Amino acid sequence: MKMGRKTGRGERRGIAGRDALLRVRSLSSDPQTQWARFADPAPGRAAAYPCRVRVFPLICLLVFAFLPFALIAQDKPTSIEKQTKVHRLNTGKRAPFDAFVYVNRIPEAAEEGESPSDLAGRIYGRLANQEGRILLKLPPGMDRKAYLGFKTFLGSEGNERVQNCVACHAPADFTDSKSHIVLSGASAKPTPSLRNLKKRNVDLEKVIRAKIAANKLKRSGKANDIDDAYARMTVTEVDIPNLVSFLNGLNDVADKDFRDLILNAKLLDTSVDIESGAK
Repeated sequence: MKMGRKTGRGERRGIAGRDALLRVRSLSSDPQTQWARFADPAPGRAAAYPCRVRVFPLICLLVFAFLPFALIAQDKPTSIEKQTKVHRLNTGKRAPFDAFVYVNRIPEAAEEGESPSDLAGRIYGRLANQEGRILLKLPPGMDRKAYLGFKTFLGSEGNERVQNCVACHAPADFTDSKSHIVLSGASAKPTPSLRNLKKRNVDLEKVIRAKIAANKLKRSGKANDIDDAYARMTVTEVDIPNLVSFLNGLNDVADKDFRDLILNAKLLDTSVDIESGAK
């Protein structure tokens, strides 16, 4: 019986190379079958090249599946902490006052159901704690006058000094979002926020003096239509400089500068009677 001639190793390699060349030529000559031939070759080839045949299509599917998520992640804005490099910062407000609130852990806003006067009481409690231990810090943009102005602004308890500004302008937005009559004979108007008044070119001293005049009219009984909150005000000319300093501290700075306000906050000397307004 005649036996077939055995094929040598070199000859087998030559045959394999020829087959591969013919396969490449067939793919390039028929573009419509390129993917089909590559993804589903002859059964004998699938066993010889399992990685190339099975893994490549899977990689393509994964790339196209996760590409939209990668693009979305690139467009996602960075967190507040990354923008300002300030740990545990959960507010978008950027005024020197907000740096003051942060470094001294002052209550930022009223809790649910809490009145403005109760919020003022909570803030006073925290300030008293910091003052007594000489731990109160003031950032650039807030000096001693601004701090005293803040305390004047908060005043809403007691009989001697009842400033009552906080009744309509409570933190953190410094507005109650309600409408009030503030001038005799005028209609009610929404309470404006006291933040960023510099951008609105507000003459602070003029506004405060108008509030003092409205208070006097209300207390005299000649302007009963003015909101009742004005009857409890006792702001005077002496308070104006401190209040102006405080209100200037409600103007925002850039994100890149806000961190410096916190890092450069300095201790306020409260060893003297802070209530006396000593400078």
